[in-house]
Amino acid sequence: MVSPLQAAIDFLNSFGFFDIVLPFILVFVLVYAILDKTKILGGEHAKNVNALAAFAVGLFVVAATNVVDVLKEALPLIVLVLIILLSFMLLVGTFHPEGEFKWFAENRFWRWFLTIVLLISVLLIFMNFIKADDGETWLEKFWEFVTEDVETGPVVSSIIFLAIIIFVVWAVGSGGGKKEGGGK
Repeated sequence: MVSPLQAAIDFLNSFGFFDIVLPFILVFVLVYAILDKTKILGGEHAKNVNALAAFAVGLFVVAATNVVDVLKEALPLIVLVLIILLSFMLLVGTFHPEGEFKWFAENRFWRWFLTIVLLISVLLIFMNFIKADDGETWLEKFWEFVTEDVETGPVVSSIIFLAIIIFVVWAVGSGGGKKEGGGK
């Protein structure tokens, strides 16, 4: 026997709530918030224009069923990544002294490291669900591109060259911050 709550979820699913309504609301709210925060379309008096633009973008996204499918598959994994981050922060907080939690403000390395890891995680999650015309995901295509001819491939040599450039820029930039003592 199906529970009443499961029957309600099944009804909402058959109604198109998860395929149309929720993705539309999500995209509308995110686009509206970005337009309102950045004030690209105008200042305080552009709220109607922001809402109309967000409404149009939301409808375009809902009309593209492949985008909705990617959102429906990727967002639960992104929430899982957020839960993992929250669990990590709870563990760090248990060893932190009482008071305001300033661990990220005090530890720039960990803040940047976790930000980069989260961005890469979200990028990989989306790449795993976006499919090319041949049915292969972008992540599979990227992995084939990177691993194909690893020793002499252009990807590995480009990454090594880019790492050297970043290291040199970092070394020069961090060394230039020191001021020598001197008089007035």
